[in-house]
Amino acid sequence: MVPKPEGNAQFGDIVIADVTIRDGDRVLSEIKEYRGRLDAKLAFKDGVAERFGEQLRGASAGDKRMVDIDLSTAVADDSLRGKRVRGEFAIQDVKTLRMPELTHDFLHNFGVHSAEQFDELIHVLLKRRLEYLQRQSARQQVTAQIAASQQWEMPRDLLIRQARRALARRVMEMKSEGISDEEIRSRQRLLEQDILRTTELSLKEHFVLQKIAEVEKIDVEEADIEDEIDRIAEQNDESPRRVRARLEKEDLLEALAAEIIERKTLDLILDSAEYEDLPLDMEAGTPVTTVEMQTVPGEMKDLTVPPPEEKPEEKKEEGAAPAAP
Repeated sequence: MVPKPEGNAQFGDIVIADVTIRDGDRVLSEIKEYRGRLDAKLAFKDGVAERFGEQLRGASAGDKRMVDIDLSTAVADDSLRGKRVRGEFAIQDVKTLRMPELTHDFLHNFGVHSAEQFDELIHVLLKRRLEYLQRQSARQQVTAQIAASQQWEMPRDLLIRQARRALARRVMEMKSEGISDEEIRSRQRLLEQDILRTTELSLKEHFVLQKIAEVEKIDVEEADIEDEIDRIAEQNDESPRRVRARLEKEDLLEALAAEIIERKTLDLILDSAEYEDLPLDMEAGTPVTTVEMQTVPGEMKDLTVPPPEEKPEEKKEEGAAPAAP
């Protein structure tokens, strides 16, 4: 990371700024010497700046830029849940990343021995990422059709119970596609911002795909799970035994089986689809910068925790008189 005296921040540069977050004239919080990469989006613990890159691009030291931040439904202040606030970024400095020389020691870190092998490795990774983005685009179009034809509402208590499981399935899907842990954390942060809404969409998709799998007699066998564990292990340069142990410890084997069935079912749907090539949506694969900071002070609400049940002795029949002392 080296200084960029001319400023003019672009994607991938590092921005250092003092940040003041306001709801109208009310100051919600101040962040001194924020330091982060300029990506398309910026995810706080309790909000997302969807147009972060667009609104900060081109900034130089001394500039002030306003950034829109959409707050999570889990913020500490109920009056701010789901609200849009603004962050003023007072730019202090802009730095850029200088690429390292392709020395033998550097290349050895990636398991290759020449610049040509390094290029080939990058090509394989980019091809895998392109296939993932294409698949995600097709999946979103299928689920949009499902959502349009299924106008049923999910009970809130069901969403609360299933939220973490639905999130685990999405994380498992990304692990299976070889997405890095850093990017998984970024995407997970976005999903958590409005976890009940994303859970509802995920469950609708899950129920419909499971029903199709049942009708078409699509099942998952132990060999499928073993193959998937081997694939994850190879992509993450780990042993299959270690991957399985981690999945068992994190209680993710069930999520892995569900992800395999959904993928098989989606493959069946997509095999009968007609395709039209379109330009790649560049934002779809753009990394998201995440920071462990909140825009609204206070303890965030965990929307996946069900409300405490009322004790039987505390329940009273409507209209009943209190018991005599």
